[in-house]
Amino acid sequence: MKTDAKTGLILSGVISLLAIGDGVLHLMLDLILFHGSFWGSPSFGGAPPAPAGAPGAAPAPPPGPPPGSAAPPQLPLPLNELFLLNCIGFVVLVVAFWITRRWLTAWAWLVDLALIVMSAASIAGWFLFGEPNPQGLGYLSKIVEIVLIVLVVLHAFRLRVARPMESTAATA
Repeated sequence: MKTDAKTGLILSGVISLLAIGDGVLHLMLDLILFHGSFWGSPSFGGAPPAPAGAPGAAPAPPPGPPPGSAAPPQLPLPLNELFLLNCIGFVVLVVAFWITRRWLTAWAWLVDLALIVMSAASIAGWFLFGEPNPQGLGYLSKIVEIVLIVLVVLHAFRLRVARPMESTAATA
């Protein structure tokens, strides 16, 4: 019994570290791509571009995506805000994960489901956006999310198996 409890604690700790780590990776992407502009229109730093046609100004790119390429998907929020919300979401889910583990065990499956859905949505969004990989963080984030999904499924399975055993022990 002690070994099983220790294994469950280790699994919960690894899940927590992976979720927080993925949130931090998305925060780092926000810092790298948008220079710390977490909310509102992304700021790309530096001086504003010179008006088109001004001396020394680069020619303005044609409107829309380059010829032959698909337009990026329309997102509900700017990408910098989605990265920040991803980080906040994982922190909130880790807190909920530990609260349900300790006090609200009947609701733990909902937190597991939310972790799986959030990770899967992040992976799906990455594929829909064209699989960007600035400084290798895109691939690293997806690896973390895949491992997180696998471990959360294992955690949910352990909860499902443990619950009938607890109710059988209580009636005996």
